[in-house]
Parts: sequence; structure tokens; C-alpha cells
Amino acid sequence: MNPASEAAALPMRHFPSRVASLGFAMRLPDDWVVHDLPEEQPDFEDPSRLVALAAVTAPHAAIVWAVAARPAYGDGTQSDWARFLLAQHGLQARSFGEGRLGPLPAVIGEAEQPSELGPMRVRFVFAEDGGRLINLSLTAPALLADAVQPLWSAAIESFTLEQGIGSTVPLWPAAQAAAVPAAEVEPQAEAGAQTEAMTPVPADVDLEVGTVAMQRPAATMGDHALADNADALDPEQAMNRRLRDGGVGLVPRLVTIDSAARCATVACGAVSAQLDLPLGWHVIDDGRRVLMFEPEGDVQIHLDLLPIENDDRQQVLDQIEAQVRQDYPAPQCLRLAEGRITALGVRNIHDGDQPIEQCHLLVDGPDARHVLRARVTAVPDKATAAVNLGELVLNSAVFGSFAIPAAAGETGPDWWMAALLLERANRLREAEECINHAVDHIGASLQVAELYRQRMLRLLREGDNAGADQSRAMAVRWVHHYAASATSGGEGAALSRERDAFLARL
Repeated sequence: MNPASEAAALPMRHFPSRVASLGFAMRLPDDWVVHDLPEEQPDFEDPSRLVALAAVTAPHAAIVWAVAARPAYGDGTQSDWARFLLAQHGLQARSFGEGRLGPLPAVIGEAEQPSELGPMRVRFVFAEDGGRLINLSLTAPALLADAVQPLWSAAIESFTLEQGIGSTVPLWPAAQAAAVPAAEVEPQAEAGAQTEAMTPVPADVDLEVGTVAMQRPAATMGDHALADNADALDPEQAMNRRLRDGGVGLVPRLVTIDSAARCATVACGAVSAQLDLPLGWHVIDDGRRVLMFEPEGDVQIHLDLLPIENDDRQQVLDQIEAQVRQDYPAPQCLRLAEGRITALGVRNIHDGDQPIEQCHLLVDGPDARHVLRARVTAVPDKATAAVNLGELVLNSAVFGSFAIPAAAGETGPDWWMAALLLERANRLREAEECINHAVDHIGASLQVAELYRQRMLRLLREGDNAGADQSRAMAVRWVHHYAASATSGGEGAALSRERDAFLARL
């Protein structure tokens, strides 16, 4: 039986109510030890205090389950309260998103904290039921954290209140509300809140619950700027020139620079969008995707368009997660949501010996058939800031907004529209180079062939039969070059079929 199946088969263990009719049950190993809790009067004048409902430990390891509660605050949302309590314990969560505690919508995440036993991994969940704020946490040594993940999932999925009322407070602020740092706001206790006797959390039960991965982004793009000029966007800058000459891709066209805001806007053909980025960052477009990175190389943001069916982002994330689990031996994955962005956070992965973290962020794409994905990859101490920047970049996307004029009804990436303009001006060599520089793979040859096919049709309409014949010959030459670029027998057969289909259209 695998760990997930074993966890799902755990017995339901029942915990009687200590306060506020908060009796509950959840799946836990039957040999884990339930500890007696002291009877003391809590002081809810202190907004950071919770009262212990249960403390359970593993029989032979430093693994602690803690369940606690307090009256809900008089204002704010569940995520506000969670951030406030995290900040009060001096912690910065490494993941912070939306989940469930049994039937209740919840804020869920995890953190690491130091201890005498070494780094400890803390998983946490906050939920509200009928004016009662409930907190569960599972603390384990980092080396054992993966082993207890199935127990965590089984417990929070099976969690049931004996007298559940239902959630009455939203998880997140309204979209138009301004985000306020948790450490600056002290939630007000609800007037007339629970007065039933509660006991404070025992000193030996650790309820410090962690640090945050998908926070609200920094206020401006300039917060992430590394320079006050746009030198990193100069195609002849040394690094950009090396990438271009190495066939990696091109610096996209610079649309505008906002020196005061320390950001720039570029037109990226690979994703058919204009995007903002902070000054000092490099950006390369290879015709399939856009790569943003800072000079130190600790953060990379890849942007590309992914197909989507029936507006089902979770299916897209399912496919990404399946690939992640194929690529890495034991990744930790968490689904997140923030405003218009849906995301998959990935931890416990490495690039060689270097630990890294990833977050795949999705927003609506240029049409109903695509989403725009930002794959943010960073070293752990830069991951939170990198995800915040990824959010800002995605929220800046303006699809199809290019300054290059096009004939009526024609659309396409920036580099394709530029190639068409060059072709109409009979600057054919430059048009070919435009495509080959933007599309850094063998598909460039097929795209050049398509350029000549369209030129052939245009010249036929204009009555230039000789020019049309020359264009057809060039299209045939380029599509044969495309098929000959195969590097294996299977690929050769596939490209030959594409070549034949293209020739049939001629």
C-alpha cells in the first residue's frame, strides 16, 4: 500500500470540546500520543493568542500536531488574520494559498523554522466557522517532512467539527481593496465574542506557523529594478550579443521606457503581448517563449502560451504537475490562487546541487484557447520576490498591442508582422533573417516557406506571374530544407509529412 492509501485508511480520532463547542474528529495514526492540556483562563485582550484544543505527538519522533482556536476578529478576512498571526510570531511563510479544512474554505501553507533539533518544517491551515478561528499545524524535522505529508493531507481533508456552523468570512479581500502589511494592522476582537472559558496554548507546544510563497506583489515594477537605465535591453549589450550570436534569441523590440518608474515595456512576439519589466533585467524572445533574467542568474522567468480547453486551468496545472513529478524525484506541490492568477508552487527540487523553487503562474491568454504561463525559477531566498515579480509581469500583459502596422485582417507575433512588411518592401533577405533570428529552431525554415507562399499568392492576385513563380520556387526550397533538418528517422518521417502537406497547398 502506498503512503497516500495508508493515510486515507487511518482511523478517525475524536477530540471532545474544550471550548466554544469545538469538538472535532480527524484521521490520525492510532499510536500517536494525545497530551493533557492545562486548564487556564485565556486572555483575548492579546490578539495574537490562541487556545489549545489538542496536542498530539508521534511516539518516536519530534513531530507535533497542534490544534488551536480563538474568537474571530471584528474585521478583515481569513487571509488577513493568518498573515497577522504569522507576523506576530516573526515568521515569513514560504507558501500561502487557498485550500480546505474538511468542508471549510481555508488558508493553507508551510514554513521552516530553526530549532535545537535542526530545521523544522511547519505546515499550517487557518479556517473560520461561525465566528471561530481554527488553526491546525503539523511540525516535523525537515528530514521527515516529506514522510508525513500524506498524514497532513489525510487529517485536514477528514477534519470534521461536531457542531459545524459554516464559514461566514471571506478568505481574501475584495479585488479593489488595497493590501495592508499584516505587521501594521492589529485585528480587533469581535464585540461580544466567545466568553466561554479557554485555556492558553502550553509553552511546550509550538504553534509558530510559518512563512508565505504567494504574497501580493510589490506595489510597483520599480521595486524590482536593478538599474536606472535600459542598458540591459540594448541588443548590442555584451550578454545580449552573445545570446544572439549563440542562436538563443533576440532582445524584443523596446516600446517605451519609464525612467521615473524604473521600468520598460517590450513587444514580445512569442507570446503576442507587450510586457513590462524592471530596468536592469534582461529579456530574450526566441519565437517560442520569452526569458527574463537578472544578471546574477538566481532568478529566471519563462513566459509562454499554453493550450487550454473549457477554461479549465486546473487541467493545465495537472499536466504541469505531472511533468514536474516526472522531472524531479520528490517535489512538493501546492496549488495557489491570488486575484486573476492561478498557480502551482513547487519546492524540494534541485538544479544539480543547487536547491531551487518554482512557481507556474497562469492568467488568461490572447484568446479562449490559450493561457499565458510564467514559470518562475529562483534560489530559495529570492523565490518570494521572484513570484511577486512574475505576478506583476503577467498583470502587465497587453495582447496584440504592437506598433508595427499590418494590412487589414492580418495578425501575428511582432517578428512575423515585421517580416511581412519587409517582404512587401521586397527586402526578402531581411525578411528571412527576421524570422530566423526570432524562431530559434528548425520551424523557422517552414515559417520562411510560408512567407514565400503568401508572397506567391499576393503576386498572383496582382498579376505578376513571373514573380509568383519565383516565390513558389523559394517556398519549395525552404520547405525541403525544413524536412532535411530532421535529426532522427522518426522526426524525418514527421517533417516529410509536413513538407508534403505544405507542397500540396502550393
